[in-house]
Amino acid sequence: MPQDPEGFLVDWERRVEHQTMLTTELSQRMEQNRASVESRGGEAVVTVDSSGGLAELRLTERAMRLSADELASIILDTSRRAQAKMAQQMVDVVSSLYGSDSETASFIGNVYTGQFPEQPEEEEHDRR
Repeated sequence: MPQDPEGFLVDWERRVEHQTMLTTELSQRMEQNRASVESRGGEAVVTVDSSGGLAELRLTERAMRLSADELASIILDTSRRAQAKMAQQMVDVVSSLYGSDSETASFIGNVYTGQFPEQPEEEEHDRR
């Protein structure tokens, strides 16, 4: 039996409002997402924003005893780990709003984890 046109429009409007609310919530959560990671040796703490860009960098006294090349390598490695953490947080945010089995969560999750993949544990060497 066909649905009456008015009921169809009311249902459609309700679904559009729900999607708009989800999209607004997702946008706000994504914008606020930041991730911080400490280097394995404790020389630096790197914080990245939702785009993966450097938002904050703190260096400890231990960092000042390293060569410039060693410190640069540690900062880059730590930054990559922070980006991977941020990407996983994005996956969690989208999954919590849309469901982990949704196409939206899968698409957004794949974009972030593809751009900011997990870093192998052995990549940063002990530089103390």
